[in-house]
Amino acid sequence: MVWATIKKMPFPLHNREFVVHQVCCSDVNGDLLITTVPVDEVIDYGMKTNLVRGLARTLVRLISAGESQCKVVYYMFGDAGGRIPTFVVNAKLPLALGSLGGLRVEFQRDDEIDKLERDQLARVIKDEPQVYSEDEDSLIQRVQNKLGALKEENFEELGSPDHLVWMGGFFEGEEEAILRASTIVDASVEECAARELAKTSRAQIKSKKNLQSSLMKINDHQIIYHVVKEIKIPGFAPREFLSRVVWKKQGQTLVVVYESMEHEDFPANDALVRAESTTYLEYKTLGSVGETHQTRVTLTQRSDLKGSIPKVFMNKGGFRSLMHLSKMRQQFDKSLEIDGATRARNVEMITGHDGVEYSQEENRILTEGERHFTDFPKMNAKSLEMDSPLTTAKIAYKSGDRRAWGYATTTARASPEEVLAFQWDAKRRSNLQEDDLEKSVEERINGHNTLVYVKKRTPKVISDRDFLGRAVWKKEGDGFVYVTSPEESEARPMTDSVVRGKYLSAMRIARKNDKETTVTYVIHPDFGGPGGFAYLMNVYTASNLSDVTEIQEYFQALRGLEEFDADDARAVGEVMCIKTEAEKYPEKGENKQSARMRVLFKKHLSLSDIGRRYEFFEGMMARVVLNTLQLAGDVKSKLCSVSLKEGETIGRGLAMALASNLTAEAAVDEWILKHRSLEELDRTEAWFR
Repeated sequence: MVWATIKKMPFPLHNREFVVHQVCCSDVNGDLLITTVPVDEVIDYGMKTNLVRGLARTLVRLISAGESQCKVVYYMFGDAGGRIPTFVVNAKLPLALGSLGGLRVEFQRDDEIDKLERDQLARVIKDEPQVYSEDEDSLIQRVQNKLGALKEENFEELGSPDHLVWMGGFFEGEEEAILRASTIVDASVEECAARELAKTSRAQIKSKKNLQSSLMKINDHQIIYHVVKEIKIPGFAPREFLSRVVWKKQGQTLVVVYESMEHEDFPANDALVRAESTTYLEYKTLGSVGETHQTRVTLTQRSDLKGSIPKVFMNKGGFRSLMHLSKMRQQFDKSLEIDGATRARNVEMITGHDGVEYSQEENRILTEGERHFTDFPKMNAKSLEMDSPLTTAKIAYKSGDRRAWGYATTTARASPEEVLAFQWDAKRRSNLQEDDLEKSVEERINGHNTLVYVKKRTPKVISDRDFLGRAVWKKEGDGFVYVTSPEESEARPMTDSVVRGKYLSAMRIARKNDKETTVTYVIHPDFGGPGGFAYLMNVYTASNLSDVTEIQEYFQALRGLEEFDADDARAVGEVMCIKTEAEKYPEKGENKQSARMRVLFKKHLSLSDIGRRYEFFEGMMARVVLNTLQLAGDVKSKLCSVSLKEGETIGRGLAMALASNLTAEAAVDEWILKHRSLEELDRTEAWFR
């Protein structure tokens, strides 16, 4: 076939036109060849052009590398015609050769291939018997005695960026700190260990966290691992680590140990500093939640980076290595599936609960709780500013009562049964918070009556708090009422180490239409202790009203693109403008808004679908939310060919449009009309505008 293309050149150069004849064939080796040669044909583009004709010759060789892989080699000769400065040629060459990278991205199956390799390694760990030498057993015992035997109570708790991962440090005078992290992972012992031992996975290579890495396999349970890391301290050379790595099953536990060594196949490099590290990983089986395996993973590590590096930097580097457990937890996280299965069981129970008798005490709790909805409007209330504009909240005081009453309402895109089922799951993972020390259901009387215990961490200057309350729900019209009432029980007696608080709340869950449910929430918490803590409790009152926002955002995140409409789009747009925890710990090369988009595009099913359909969209929205005035170039690409970088350029342009128009609607009109791809998107996707 013959095809033509026009390449944009910087001012004052004319754009270049290339017209080529493309032929595909196979050679004697069975390789597939695709070649292009220039042809002298006049092309009618249907518009006035002022182009310079260039010449391009290419050869692409596709060589089979297995059943579902091939090696691609790309040769190119180009003559753009005329006199072009060298710096322009150098700038354009990577773009021309970059099509090969685009080809790889289009067909990449990195996650799938990594999983196949992990599964194969997990099968070896699970099923194939291993014979250990005396030296290997001695290595395991030595590292266990040095690190594994340390008791957790001897570690000083450190602030963890991931509240589901405990982190601590064991400090021995002037010695380097021993750091430990622990978490629960939604995977089997074998799956967790296989992830750790997959040192040559594509995910590892793409992360670029190591300057170099290689391994030598000794047998199925031992490798020699060599890695070079940049320590990110100006003036200090990279550090290299050479370790023996051995794994072994010990009953329901599997251990992986690392110990520094020397080996003739890995001689010292004068440009690097040979550092030392000892690591002990313990994977302990905890049983299952439904069909999901649970493993307690504990990482203990001690490193010596050598040289005169300040210990603050050494310990900071070690602390970063503990985040390895957070990434493992997130990779295997099945919270959505676990919570979803529990919610489905609860919905089934709720829909079949008609005609059930309620005791006199249960009816008393419900009546008292519902009275709060009529009492609150009589109080002198003031509005609260919530993080989400989709939630309306107020705080009020009764005469003679120093403790605040809180009120909040929002609309969730779910049925009343789904909202109640969500709220009834007291131990749902989506509700796990940084200050949670314990949550449990102490007593389950029936399908509408439970006793729930919650223990909360407080600032160090005051004692921790716990709350024990009876939760009762009942059908009300086309919805439900859900009430919690403080209670005392021998199941959870008060102790001297924790102050018992009281948490009184009532939630009305009413059907708004066939898609939406209105959630109204009234709370009256008592923090316990001296009256001087009333102010602190009032602060907690305001933050606890965000529970209704959690309901709204949770169900919004579950909506896929196939059911997405303009109301969904507005709700997601509002969430994009709310700060998240992800911004505190951006990944390499990210700003805060990019970190926020990364998390949201993983969390929301609709955004995940959009990200797969339009690769530029996440980067574009990060720049839109950043909203800083800066020059942004025009992007003329069609929707099907907009790159991530072009998406960021498009996103930057909205702030300028907002600054130069009287209304947001006019600004969006101008922004869309400026970019061909956005015009296409606006025509094809009802949710975009």
